[in-house]
Amino acid sequence: MKEWFKKYLGWLGFGILIIGTLIFIVVKFVLNITLDSSILIIGFLIIGAADFIKDILNDNYFTKYSEKVKNAIIVFITTITIGVSCFLIF
Repeated sequence: MKEWFKKYLGWLGFGILIIGTLIFIVVKFVLNITLDSSILIIGFLIIGAADFIKDILNDNYFTKYSEKVKNAIIVFITTITIGVSCFLIF
């Protein structure tokens, strides 16, 4: 599973960004419903976090640290991303 994340986590984040953008465009312009643009910000936040986590897993960042520290950083990034996303939604 870790190898899959090393390869495809950036693409998963990009897919979430594209899906969020398409939902925003359809709701805003096709259905004519007023919508806050926070869904776009959440998409950018998720793609950034996913790409950064992918780079940590591929040893591009934090190469001198142990796996325990890298895992703690990944958990911290994930927690911050979920927290900010919930803050933007509500």
